[in-house]
Amino acid sequence: ALSSAASDVYKRQYLYILLPVLFCFLTACSPYSNLKQTQIIDSGKYYRIYKENNNQVRYEIYNPEGKIALSEKTDRPIEINTIGGDIIDIGIGMGTGITIHKYYNANENTFSEEFTNVLTNSDKLIAYIEVSKENPLENRKVVVQNIFDKSLFYKEFKLNFSNVDTPVIEAEFSKDGASLLLTYLSGEKQTQTSEILDLTV
Repeated sequence: ALSSAASDVYKRQYLYILLPVLFCFLTACSPYSNLKQTQIIDSGKYYRIYKENNNQVRYEIYNPEGKIALSEKTDRPIEINTIGGDIIDIGIGMGTGITIHKYYNANENTFSEEFTNVLTNSDKLIAYIEVSKENPLENRKVVVQNIFDKSLFYKEFKLNFSNVDTPVIEAEFSKDGASLLLTYLSGEKQTQTSEILDLTV
């Protein structure tokens, strides 16, 4: 009887040792615990977006070798898209309808400057509205330029935009990149106008 009581004690002591070890393995001490804390909410060939423990997300941009080219955290809405295969469009929402876009060319391993008021883009060109800080609704221009190097292509267009925050309804580059089709509200009467902007030099 003694021996079975003793063996019960041993079993209990063994359990007391085993349970913390098991608990440790299943939680913080486990190398897999981070998977629970940082779940992947979006991914592509050259990027991943992770949800962190708090309200932040962390995004990583990779070069073709799989090395991290950029790693940042943000608590703002983020959307990452791939354009034309090897260009990554990183869009971070700044509130009140404003999104800041930055682009990464995986083949060249280069980042663009930051753009706001982006209308559309192709794998080479970007179209955006240039807004003056002093008079946001006046003297606005449509700028079309090369995403990564404005010395390769840069052109401005002055249009008769209506006095509204977002005058452009639709914007699309032609397939050959030689023109930009814009549909926008023009003049005081906010007349819907369509225009083809010539991008040939």
